[in-house]
Order: sequence, then C-alpha cells, then structure tokens
Amino acid sequence: MKVPAFGTKLTNFVPPIQAALTVSPGVLEGSVTDAFPTFVPRMRAFDRELKIMQSKAKPKKVRVFAVPSRMAQRSSLSDDAERVDEDIGEMHFLVKKEAKGDLRKDSRVQDFNNVINRLFAGRGSSGPNRRQRLRLQLRTFSVVCLAEDSGLLEWVPNTESLRSVISDTFNPQVEATSIHRHGSRLTNFNDADMRNTFLKCQDLYFKKGNLSLATKKFHELILQNYRPVMYWWFVQNFSSPHAWFEARSNFAMSTAVWSAVGHIIGLGDRHSENILIDTRSGECVHVDFDCIFDKGLLLPRPEVIPFRLTPNMVDALGPSGVDGMYTGALIESMSTLRKNKDTLLSVLEPFLKDPVINLKSSKSSEKYKDSAKDSIAKIEGRLNGVYNLKNPNKKKVKRQDGYSNNEDDHANSTQLSVEGQVQKMIMEATSHENLVQVYIGWMPWI
Repeated sequence: MKVPAFGTKLTNFVPPIQAALTVSPGVLEGSVTDAFPTFVPRMRAFDRELKIMQSKAKPKKVRVFAVPSRMAQRSSLSDDAERVDEDIGEMHFLVKKEAKGDLRKDSRVQDFNNVINRLFAGRGSSGPNRRQRLRLQLRTFSVVCLAEDSGLLEWVPNTESLRSVISDTFNPQVEATSIHRHGSRLTNFNDADMRNTFLKCQDLYFKKGNLSLATKKFHELILQNYRPVMYWWFVQNFSSPHAWFEARSNFAMSTAVWSAVGHIIGLGDRHSENILIDTRSGECVHVDFDCIFDKGLLLPRPEVIPFRLTPNMVDALGPSGVDGMYTGALIESMSTLRKNKDTLLSVLEPFLKDPVINLKSSKSSEKYKDSAKDSIAKIEGRLNGVYNLKNPNKKKVKRQDGYSNNEDDHANSTQLSVEGQVQKMIMEATSHENLVQVYIGWMPWI
C-alpha cells in the first residue's frame, strides 16, 4: 500500500516516540530543556510503502527515516521516500483504529506505567537500593491518540509475540520425529484435535459441573501432550553463558513487574499475541490495554487468573520455576507498589472517574459512578494485600463433584503480607482449575 505525499517538512516536528516525550527522572533541578534527552532524532521522510498487519483490526505499520537533530534544519536535506546517506536509522509506528476499544486507555496506562518506573528508579539515601539492583522497570511506548478509537502507537523494536517465539522453538533433547520436539505444534490453532480436546475438558465443568475431572483431563490430555519448550528459546538465541543468564534474568524480572502491575489494575486479555518478547534482551513487554479494571471478568469466558503465567512462561524461568528470581522480583515489585499506594491511587482515580472514557459500558451516570467506586475499592484492596479477584463462574456453574463453589467472603477480605499475597497470586495464576476455564483463544496450554 502506498503512502500519500506529505506536504509539511517532517523535520519540524518532534517524533512521537517515548524517548522524546518522557521527562528523565532526577534532572528536574536543572533547566526545563535538561529534563529531555539531549539527542533526539528527527523524522526526515515516510517510506513510500506501508505494511498491513494480519490481525483482526488490520493496523498499518509505517516506517519513517530518521536523521540527527543537528541536521534537521538543513535546506539541502533530501525528502526522498527511501534511505539516503544522512539517515541514522528508522522509526516504526502502528496506525490503528479500534473497532470497539478506546486508545485513550492505552495512553493513560502508559502514563501510569511511567509513574511506576519513577518509583522503581527512586534512590535511597545510602545509594542504590534493592529495586535498582534488580533492574525492575516496565517497557513503555508512546501512544498518540488521534481520536477515541484511532491513534499512532510507537512500534516496540526487536520484539516477537510470545506465540511466535514458542512457535519458532524446538526441544533438541527429544528425537526429531517426536511430537514433543517442535513448539509450532503447541501454537497451531488449526489443530482441530487440540481444540476439540480442550473444549471437551471445559464441557466437563461448564455443562456437567465436574471441575475436578475437567482439571484432571486438562492435565492428562493437553498439558502432558503439549509440553513447554520455551526454556530452549533462551539456549538457542543466547549462546554465551553470560548472555543466556542476562536474558533469562531480564525475562524473569520484567515478567514479575508486569504480573504485579497487571494484577493491581485488573489487566485482562493477556493472550499470547498481547505479550511480546524482546529478542535481543529477553525482556517481556505487554501491549493492548483496553481490557483493564477487571473487564476480563465480564467476557463470555471470564479471564479468572490475575496474570498470565502459563507452562511455557514457567518453563522459561529455569529449573527453579517460579520459586527463584521471579518470586523475589514479584515480592519487591508488590512491596514498592503497596508502599506507594497513595501516589498510585491519585493517578488512577482521575482516570477511573473520567466521564469521557467509557470504562465499562454503563448506560446511566449513576451506574458509571458506582462502577468507578467499585474499581477504586478493588485496587485499593489489592494495594493493601487483599486478593479480591472473584471468579464469576462460581455463581454461574453448580458443581456436581462433591465440592462447593461458594466464595469465601472472609478470605476475599483478608489483608495478607506481601509474601502471602505474592504466593496467593502465583497459586491462582498457575492453577490448572483456573486455566481450564479460560477462553480457548487464550491458549492456556502455552
């Protein structure tokens, strides 16, 4: 697809990328200009062609050629829609129009994440603290809204979706003819046998009320037949011991931070295309923040887990699984968020009460206000150590396997220590009873 001619000189504009739009922490004592990066490339020209992505919304990926800012005002600078000698690189953006979502939510969540990064970057009086030693941070990107349903998103470079990473990985320790060798078998949604088997497991609960048997069959027929391979992705892509250890550490710590933040704000729709992996550093990056504030619990197949921690993600953490660096980073992340509860609530409350952004399609203003108050109360509870994510299936489905589906109201209001809250979150995220209940397109076996 061709890009139309653009009359105005692009070098007059600051590019809409995170590095150019974000104030650097700790430099506000100087002049205002010192707060921004001293070197920000400028856009020279659009590539004459753009790429139409294959997802449902058909977003367009646009490439822009970049030049150093010191050269931006040269009159002799070429505006050719192809690479020239003066170019120092490229910028990529995604032009997206949401069918049902609201990109303003994505923009506000990025603002919230930037606040969290400043909290993680804070220094103690005696020098770097544990948060800095763990290098805890969220990878953020720029979201420029052109309307409520359309906008320009900064492309996160060097990333592949979790599904794509698993699909390209193989286990070299099994025979070449083994069904357990290739990750592409796990991610092949065209496999009718896999889909039908999973749906039959779900029917044991949703139609017959037997969650125990559904969980057992999910383990035997799905998890045992579609074994994780992501451990080998780090081995195959980071050949030196140091690079391998750094990449896996980056993955564990970034996954832990996203787990903490995702649980606090009720981030849903965490399918394998909305989680990206940086192929150079191993870092985990989340995208698409339309489904927030527990909106995932309202889906036809509710997302009843606090965050995604499926078998392949656990496999990538190494022999210790969730009990190693991941848990340590998650404890530190939750501790930081809980200590800064007032700051986070002051950022989220205006967001929730913004009447322009329709968070949950409430038809009346009273219902909207009640919904906002309820969301604030849930977030405040989680920042106080309460695990208050309620599974709506427990009210919809009557169990016939000898167990009760009644919610324990006392357990849902108990304030846990940071360590206790983290263990509860991990237990719920990895529970096979919960994974067998989620939407098949979420692909809980990967």
